[in-house]
Amino acid sequence: MPRILLVTKTPLARRLASEDLDRLRRSRAIDPERLAAAAAHHQDTLDAVRAVLAGDVVVERSVEDLRPHDADDVSLVITVGGDGTVFTANTLNTTAPFLTVNSDPSSSIGHFTRARCETVAAMLARWRSGAARIEAVPRLDVRVGERRWRILNDCLLSSHNPAAMTRYLLDVDGRSEHQRSSGVWVATAAGSTAAIHSAGADPVEPHLPALLFRVREPFQSQAPASILAGNQLPPRGLALTPSIPGVALYIDGPNITVPLPPGTTARFSAAIDPLMLVAG
Repeated sequence: MPRILLVTKTPLARRLASEDLDRLRRSRAIDPERLAAAAAHHQDTLDAVRAVLAGDVVVERSVEDLRPHDADDVSLVITVGGDGTVFTANTLNTTAPFLTVNSDPSSSIGHFTRARCETVAAMLARWRSGAARIEAVPRLDVRVGERRWRILNDCLLSSHNPAAMTRYLLDVDGRSEHQRSSGVWVATAAGSTAAIHSAGADPVEPHLPALLFRVREPFQSQAPASILAGNQLPPRGLALTPSIPGVALYIDGPNITVPLPPGTTARFSAAIDPLMLVAG
């Protein structure tokens, strides 16, 4: 019998203290009732997924408790949440396919989710029978010293302080340039519609192997930078080396933070293994 890892998010309504919810209600920054409804939709979906998995060998983890080796010896990873849950599950050391379930499609971003509450049973049945369509999503690797992380969506190199200038050396295609900016976005093709697009980059077809980068808010008053963007299809490589303290890599949003001491190089390249999504 296949072993399945179930990864679930914790809804925002359950992560906030009661005083936070009261403050939100008074300020009208967000309606706590909306948060409660989203939490209820998530729970309904999670209950439905658990029911479909009754009788299977299932290990369940919340995103807060997930560890890289939790997917050792599993045949399938099921995520219940939104893209943030998929990004956290992307840290798993596994080549097993993912069945990604959007637990609240009305409010949860699901660019990388392929199932909903009403479709998960049929998709799981097709996977069991070997008839499921599998979608390969190319990823990037970033290496710092001997350590490696996989990037599904994007990575930001920037200062810990969002108001601070970031200074670094950018190396690409045999060219090097010292730059000052608010940071550098590095993205996959699948991530090209996200933050890097908001920074001005054009999207590319999501299933292409690609390394995209864009300098964010370059400081051009002195020694203007000339290497401000790049579209590598397929990836050729990129290296970023901070020249000041307080710089880090932020991989796939807030999920992974990798401190980069001055003079430490982050090297970006194509990942060997794509993320395999059960898509239909």
